[in-house]
Amino acid sequence: MCIETAIRADIRVSVQDRAAPDRAAGHLATGVLVDGDLVLVPDPPERLFDPALDLEVLIFPAGPAERLPVEAPPVWKWGRFAVGDREPLAATAKLGRPSVYSAQIGRADAAALADAAERTGGLWAALREQGVLVGEVDAVDADLLRRAGELERAQREPRRAAHRFDSTAALTDGLCILFCFCEPHGPR
Repeated sequence: MCIETAIRADIRVSVQDRAAPDRAAGHLATGVLVDGDLVLVPDPPERLFDPALDLEVLIFPAGPAERLPVEAPPVWKWGRFAVGDREPLAATAKLGRPSVYSAQIGRADAAALADAAERTGGLWAALREQGVLVGEVDAVDADLLRRAGELERAQREPRRAAHRFDSTAALTDGLCILFCFCEPHGPR
């Protein structure tokens, strides 16, 4: 589901423990948005697979001062990817709705990526070596997460507007223009 109308921005992805007191404390792993509705977590920590954890994905701008959205889309499916009895090489989070952001990953050659993962011992290193990841998509630190949490709280705060009119008639005219209930659009 490659979404072409998505926002192209420098973003970060954090897998979070929803029970943590804040975004910095809740960070469990860094991910990559690989499609509009799919997050890849290379070299996931074993703790990520603890069924007792209430996990969520946080997608946010790398510059949290920007007026770009902080998202915590629902996850409807977690995937675990391992070879034999080895530690998982990847985890995936299938999102319940697409992110507003575009994917952070380039084109990969499956055979070259497999070779690089075997040689380097990890998926992060293999993705970097193959040039599939650009920038610092894995740069998620406590300060950035705290700022993302502050931005998220600010974005949840509803905007407020106060409207003053010279008369009740002007007020009701204004309501009729805004809400179309004076001239409804169809049958009830």
